[in-house]
Amino acid sequence: MTIHLPLLLAPAGSPKALIAACAAGADAVYLGGREFGARKFASNFSDDELRDAVRYAHLRGIEVYVTVNTLITEQEMERALSYLLFLFSIGVDAVLIQDIGLLSYARRYIPDLILHASTQMGVHNIPGARYAAKNGCKRIVLARELTGEEIEEISEALSGYSVDLEVFAHGALCYAYSGRCLLSSLVGGRSGNRGMCAQPCRKQYRMMEGPLDRYGRVNAAREIGKSGYLLSTKDLSLYPVLDKIVKLPIAALKIEGRMRSPSYVAVVTSIYRKALDAIINGSFHPDPEDIADLSISFTRGFTSGYISGSDYSQVMGRDYPGNQGYYLGSVISSDNGKIRVKPASDITLRQGDGLVFRSEEFMEGLVLRDDPVIRDGVIEFKAPFVPKAGVCCYITGRRELERKISALLAHPDERYAGSLTISCSLLFSPEGIIFGKGVVYDRRKHAYQFDFIGPEIVEPAKTRSLTPDHIREQLMKTGGTLFTFTDIEISGEQGWFAPVRVLNGLRREILEVAEDIIIQSHLPKPEIVYNIRNVIGDSVSSDNPGNLEPGTERSNLIVLVSSIPDLHAALNHGADRVYLDWQDFSDEMCGLSDHAHRIGIVVPGVIRQNDLALFSTHLKKFDSFGIHHFLVDSVGIGEYIQECNPDCSVSSFYGLPVTNTASLKACDRYEFCTLSPELSEQEISDICQVYRNGTGPFIALCCQGLIEAAVTEDHVCAYAHNQKGTGLVLQDEKKYLFPVWCEQSGRSHIMNSSEHSLIGEYPVLYQMGIRWFIIDARGRGATYSGEMTRLWRRRMIADLTEEEVQQIRDTIISMSWGGVTRSGFRRGLSGVKP
Repeated sequence: MTIHLPLLLAPAGSPKALIAACAAGADAVYLGGREFGARKFASNFSDDELRDAVRYAHLRGIEVYVTVNTLITEQEMERALSYLLFLFSIGVDAVLIQDIGLLSYARRYIPDLILHASTQMGVHNIPGARYAAKNGCKRIVLARELTGEEIEEISEALSGYSVDLEVFAHGALCYAYSGRCLLSSLVGGRSGNRGMCAQPCRKQYRMMEGPLDRYGRVNAAREIGKSGYLLSTKDLSLYPVLDKIVKLPIAALKIEGRMRSPSYVAVVTSIYRKALDAIINGSFHPDPEDIADLSISFTRGFTSGYISGSDYSQVMGRDYPGNQGYYLGSVISSDNGKIRVKPASDITLRQGDGLVFRSEEFMEGLVLRDDPVIRDGVIEFKAPFVPKAGVCCYITGRRELERKISALLAHPDERYAGSLTISCSLLFSPEGIIFGKGVVYDRRKHAYQFDFIGPEIVEPAKTRSLTPDHIREQLMKTGGTLFTFTDIEISGEQGWFAPVRVLNGLRREILEVAEDIIIQSHLPKPEIVYNIRNVIGDSVSSDNPGNLEPGTERSNLIVLVSSIPDLHAALNHGADRVYLDWQDFSDEMCGLSDHAHRIGIVVPGVIRQNDLALFSTHLKKFDSFGIHHFLVDSVGIGEYIQECNPDCSVSSFYGLPVTNTASLKACDRYEFCTLSPELSEQEISDICQVYRNGTGPFIALCCQGLIEAAVTEDHVCAYAHNQKGTGLVLQDEKKYLFPVWCEQSGRSHIMNSSEHSLIGEYPVLYQMGIRWFIIDARGRGATYSGEMTRLWRRRMIADLTEEEVQQIRDTIISMSWGGVTRSGFRRGLSGVKP
């Protein structure tokens, strides 16, 4: 079997990390500018640094991908598109995008810009992958939760598209599905969808359970199971199984770590480079020393992840959320200033290595002053403290590794020296002008022809003239550069003299022209950039697809529920339409045939291939019941449903984030789209002001209910007793309670600790022109569903007194979980918490 190695894609959070990645053997690097990237707190690159980075990488045959993988507000869209044009103009090889509106504009206005679907776009099934491919993406970074089998299925389904797949190979794992996690935004105001995740998943939590009251709230919760870092994952490392992973249909293996140091990037990239080269040579065997170096660089404990078949229990690392280092072994005894450790592997310790001893009650560290002594398979060394037997010992630093990486970073071009080859011909004219033609070959063996002229005129020789051999000898002195001459032909007039500095100047001229011709080969023609720039401003500002007409028309009230009794309650109390989770659908719906036009189906945001197969079998059943409304929550599913049933009506919930009018336009076949709950009042108003008098989808808002903070493959409910009438919650360090509910598969949904409510903002939103309002009553029971529907329907009456409005607000607050919050309505996506 022929193995086609995937590209090795390394992170570069700073210019120094870029150099480290290139020096260590990356095939491509990904990095971010100062705006719109999903790692806002990395050093990142200014515009000038981006130009230099692209030039530096391209000369070494390395591709550069730039992350523009955050959600974009209405006010930012034109600037974001101009930024994409800048990236196109400097020759970046691809741009990673999350926002579907920006994706559609990029494809429309800059069609030659290579687009990659970021993992933030949340592609985890065939419909999502097809959506990305149909909308111009040439590569899809798949969700980390997918198995190898699912990746193969997706690849096979994309065989008719010009698109390939990318997966993560090493580094930190998000607890939740990327792009769907609002936990940091809701808890601390730092949005992961804006590159500001504060990692609340690395904090301590307690698992609790208690009876549900009539409004679906947990009361008198008591702790169950083990408390600790319950949401903390291990780090991914596919190194031990890399020979199996490369057989999957993937084009690139991605190392996570734009927040990591240049040394980390160098260590991890060099080890994966060595492993991939060994695989292609048929000599790969996981090296314990390399595993140790990967661990010492950073690890929370390693897992081979879902891609290799691990389950949630093997992915989670609930004991400790920080860097552990490499596990050496456990202490068997310590006395008289000496510690004895039984090693778990054959790793060699040396003077200068760092060690940490850790248990739940103990943590101390040291640097070895001497080489340890090994007696009868036990390592013995001096220490100023006395850990108890059983305490774990970890290697956290190795002097030899530091020396190796220091040498690599001190000579970053050792791998590339002489890799660009030049053959050229020199013609000496009668006037002493040196005319030349050359061909330079880059590292990928692409040939580029160029012409040059010597910077100085040579003079007739008075004594000894230049010989061809002398000229060649001087020109070939390219040591320390990326270039080497393979052939130099010399012709024309003879009998010339030139000092060495003139020949050195000629060599510099040749190398500079050759370097420039390689750089220019990656750049678009200036007139193309000029024409696009002239089009963008006027076109974007006039592209208003809206379906919003402020007036006196009645508001539509949508309610999401989890059971047939909840559905009855919402319908009976004034809901215009009620959506039921598709997995909660049952034959009891037969008695609701007269209300079928008011009933819809919620399709969850995560619907894996096995779920999708089952869902597909239900589509005909929904149709037979007269149910034709669907609410989708991720990219591609709506289009999939419409392909199966062109007559159905599809709308989107906030899991498919809409934060600008371009995203609304991208969903032009939908009935309504729910704006992201992270948007502020001003950001919503910005959308509404330009979204008028057109034919696009209606704007909807989630006005009441618990906002989903995270959806994860972790089986949180494995802790629960699952007794009827009880609920599960996570309690954080501030004693806030986050409700948890689980699907039959074990997939878990963590909701915010306070209930989202815009009851006080209804008049403002109505005045903006919004007429579609959604109550998310799932999991709250029939009483909540009915009462909350009644209260909101009453609030929508225009002639209520202030006292009546206040009574409605007070009642809603009394029914809510953990009080009420307006989520992003006050702060918004643009707000940055210091």
